[in-house]
Amino acid sequence: MQVVLTTCPINEAEKLRESLLKEKLAACALIIPMKESKFLWEGKIDCAEESLLVFKTQKKLAGKLFQRIKDIHPYDIPFIAEVDVKKVNE
Repeated sequence: MQVVLTTCPINEAEKLRESLLKEKLAACALIIPMKESKFLWEGKIDCAEESLLVFKTQKKLAGKLFQRIKDIHPYDIPFIAEVDVKKVNE
């Protein structure tokens, strides 16, 4: 199992989740709403209301999921992280 994480605007999270589940790139997708994210953008501190998306997928699909998120993500430079899962309950 692999876990892939990304953040996106709250109003885009459901659309992103539905698209990737329909494409069968993830077995499960969790949306965790965050009140506010602060970040440096073009030399200034900016903020946005975002959600954290957690995707659970098979190791063999993780690369495709990562690339697909990159392709359809609303941000020009999205945060996407692939996490190796060492141990999982069955």
